[in-house]
Amino acid sequence: MAAITGVAEAVLYVQKLEPAMMFYVEALDLKPTAVFDDACFLQASPDSTLILFEIDALERRVSVIPAHGARGRGHVAFAIPAKEMDSWRERLLAHGVEIEHEQDWPLGTHSLYFRDPDQNSIELIDNTHYAQIWARLEK
Repeated sequence: MAAITGVAEAVLYVQKLEPAMMFYVEALDLKPTAVFDDACFLQASPDSTLILFEIDALERRVSVIPAHGARGRGHVAFAIPAKEMDSWRERLLAHGVEIEHEQDWPLGTHSLYFRDPDQNSIELIDNTHYAQIWARLEK
C-alpha cells in the first residue's frame, strides 16, 4: 500500500477573502496560484496547497465538486526548517501577529501557534517533527 507523503491541501473558511488572502501572502509569504471571487489557492510548497474559501459565498456556490462548507475555526500546521523558527517569529511579530503559544515537544522540536484574521489556529512546526514520530512508530 502506498503511504501518504504529506498534506496535499488544507482548507480554511474565512469571512472575507481579501484580508485573509493578504495575511497569508504578506505574513506567511505563501504564493497565490489561483484567485476566484470566493476562493484563493496558495502554494505552501511544491506539493502542498492552502485553499481559503469565503464561507458565505461558498454556501451559495454551484459546483460538481462536493460542498466544502464548514462553520467554526480550523487548524493548519505548516512545516518549516528548525533553523528558521526565530526568523519566522520575528516576521510574524513584524506583521503585528501575536504569538499565542510556543511549544517545545519531547522530540526536541518546536512549534509556534498564532491566529489568522478569522481566528483559525495556525501552527509553524519543525519539519522534522512528524518524520521523527513516524520513525519511532516503524520500530
